[in-house]
Amino acid sequence: MTLRLTLFALALSVLVATGQEPQLPRFRSGANLVAVDAYVSKDGVPVTDLRAEDLEVLEDDRPQKIESFRLVQSRAAGGITTRPEPLGSVAQRDAASDPESRLFVLFLDQWHVSLGGSARAQAPVSEILNRVISPDDLVGVMTPEMSPQSLNLTRRTAAIDRMLRDNWTWGERDKLNTSDPRERDLELCYPDDPRKPEQNGVAKELIERRRELRTLQSLDALVTHLGTLRDERKFVVLLTEGWVLFRRNDRLGGVLGGSIPGSLPIGVGTDGRIVTGQDPRESAGRGMESCDRERVLLSFVDHEYELRQIAQRANRANVSFYIIDPRGLAAFDDQIGPMRPATPEQDRARMSARQNGVRELAEQTDGAVVLNTNDVRGATARMMADLGSYYLMNYYSTNTKLDGRFRRITVRVRREGVEVRARPGYLAPTEAEARAAGVAPVLPPGSRGPAALPPTVARALEMIAPARGNLPVRIQAAGGRGSIRAVVELDPVTLKLPEWATGGTVRLTIDPEKGSGPESQVVTSTLDPGARSVVLAASGNPFPPGRYIVRAEVTPKAGRIPIKASTAAMVPPEAAEVGTGLLALRRGPSTGLAYVPTADPRFRRTERLRVEVPLAAAEYAGAARLLTREGQPMPLVATYTTRADAATSVTFGVAEIVLAPLAAGDYVLEVTLTKGKNSEVVAYGFRIVP
Repeated sequence: MTLRLTLFALALSVLVATGQEPQLPRFRSGANLVAVDAYVSKDGVPVTDLRAEDLEVLEDDRPQKIESFRLVQSRAAGGITTRPEPLGSVAQRDAASDPESRLFVLFLDQWHVSLGGSARAQAPVSEILNRVISPDDLVGVMTPEMSPQSLNLTRRTAAIDRMLRDNWTWGERDKLNTSDPRERDLELCYPDDPRKPEQNGVAKELIERRRELRTLQSLDALVTHLGTLRDERKFVVLLTEGWVLFRRNDRLGGVLGGSIPGSLPIGVGTDGRIVTGQDPRESAGRGMESCDRERVLLSFVDHEYELRQIAQRANRANVSFYIIDPRGLAAFDDQIGPMRPATPEQDRARMSARQNGVRELAEQTDGAVVLNTNDVRGATARMMADLGSYYLMNYYSTNTKLDGRFRRITVRVRREGVEVRARPGYLAPTEAEARAAGVAPVLPPGSRGPAALPPTVARALEMIAPARGNLPVRIQAAGGRGSIRAVVELDPVTLKLPEWATGGTVRLTIDPEKGSGPESQVVTSTLDPGARSVVLAASGNPFPPGRYIVRAEVTPKAGRIPIKASTAAMVPPEAAEVGTGLLALRRGPSTGLAYVPTADPRFRRTERLRVEVPLAAAEYAGAARLLTREGQPMPLVATYTTRADAATSVTFGVAEIVLAPLAAGDYVLEVTLTKGKNSEVVAYGFRIVP
C-alpha cells in the first residue's frame, strides 16, 4: 500500500522537480517592502467591509505605514477558473507566487491513520476540495514517502477527489501486514518472547519511533519547501491521528538480555564443542547488526523537541496547519494485535500525547484542529469557514538593517469582537542576499551602511546548528595547510552503556567532497576506557586545497556495531599559513584541571573554553575577542597565546575565555592573527546552555 499510495500521489505530478531547490530572495519588491495577508473574521464569518484605517500593522511593536490595501475574495468552489493549469515546476512556482491564489497541501499521514480513519477521511477531504478550495486556488497532495520536490500543485480538485475515493485504503497504522520490509526485519530481530521479557515490546516501539521520525522529517521538509514558494500564507491540511512524540529511552538503546548488541551468538556444534556462528536472524534482511544499529539510533530521538522546531519554522515560513483526526471519537488509542497492546494507563497517556501534539502544532501555527467529534465533515467546514476572504497589505519597514534577523509582525483591527490571522513575521535579508537580488539597500540619512556579519562569524554561527538535541556521537574538523584534524566525542549517556566499559576504536575516513582528487585517507585511534573524546590528525599524505567530507565510525571494544557521524573541513591554499577553523577544548567541574577536546559546541557557565588553530609560521601575533551573535564585541577579556606540539612539530594559536559572566545564548570567539601587513581571522561559534 505504501508503494500504491506513493505512486498515487506521484501520479498527480506532471513534472518532478530535480536538483537542488533555488533559494529565492525573501524580499521581492524592494529592500524593505513587506507583504502581509490578514484573515479577519467574526463568529467564523469573514469580515469584508474594513478599510485601511481600520487596521494597524506593527513590526517588533513599532507602527508601520500601510502603503497598499485591498480585499481578495475567493470565488465560489466548483466554478471554472480562467487561469491556466500550471504544467511544470517553473509554471507552478509562478502560479504559487500569485497572492490572489491560495495554496493548500493535503498531507496524508499514512503511518498514523488507521484503515477506518482513511475511509472516514473521504468526507472532510471532499468538503475541502469541493466547498473550501476555489477554482483559482492551488492544491497538492503529499505523503511521508514523498519528497517535497515531487509535490504537484494543480487546480484540478475533481481529479484529486476521485483518486482519493478510489484509493481510500491508504491508512496503514493498524494493518497486520506492513508494506515496509524494514519493519518486518525489526519484528524478526526482536520478537516478543516469554523467555526474554526484556525484549517484549521492543519491535513495536522501534516501528512506531521509525514511523514518527519519518513523518516529522517529511513535515519539516514540506515547511521548508513551501517557504520558498511565496510570502503569503500556505495551508497544510494534515490528516493524522497524532503522534506519541517519543523521547530519549536509554533502556531501549542499552544491552538486551545481557548480550552485547551485534555480538555473535554462542551455541554447541555437532561435535559438542562451544562455538560462535551466524545469528539465524541474519536471514531477516539486513541482519541483526543492522537492527541493533537502528535500535540505538532510534533510542536517542526527541520528537517533542522536533515538533516544536517544526512549529517555529512553520511560523517563519508563514505556514498554517489545519489538522483533522478522521477517526472521530476514539475510546482507545492502541490497536488490539498483532503486537501486545498498551496497558489502560499507557493507552490514556498515548491518547493524551497524540491529541496534545496536534493541538500544539495547530495553535502555534495559527491553524485549527478537528478532534473528538463524529461530525468530522461539519467540523472541517466550520474550521475553514473564515478563509474565503483576506486582506493584502504592503508596507515599507522602518527597520532598514540588512541583518538577516526574524522580525515579528502584529496586525490589529480597530473593531470589537473580531479575530485576525496574519503572518507572524519574516526573515530580513542579509546584505549579500539583497545585493544578489539586485535590490539597493535603503539606509537612514547619515548612515554608513548596514553592519553585515563577516563570513567567518556567519560560518561560526552555522556550526552551532548541530548542537540541538542529543546525539550518540559528535564530530568537528578543521583544516590546516595540507592537513586535517578532527575531534570525535561520545555523548555521556552513550559512554555509560556496558559495551563501552572497555573503551572503543575510532576510524576516520576523509574523502574529497566532489568525489575526485586524492584517494581516501583513513586514520584510526583508540578510545580509552572512560574517555569521551579523542583527537585525530591526518597529515601523512598532504591534502590538496579544497573541501573534504570527514566521517567517523566509533565502535565499542565489547561490540561490533559502530555509531557514525560526519562533517566537512576545508584545506586552505598551499601558501596559507593559518588553518581554516578552530577546534575546541573545555575545562570544568567534570574535567578537573585538564582541558579536554570537545566536538559539542554547548557549554555551561561553570566551564572555560579554549580554541586552537594550527599555524605554519610562528611569527604571527594574535588577539582574541568575544562577539554576540549579531557580531558586536563584548567587554569580556579573552587571552591569546601559542603552544608547540612536540609530537607533530606544529605550532598552535590558542585563545581562552572564562564563561561565567555569560547568559544563555549564542556567541562567537574570534581570533585575529597578524604577520606584517597580512591579517587572518578565524572564529568559533558556541552556545551557553542552562
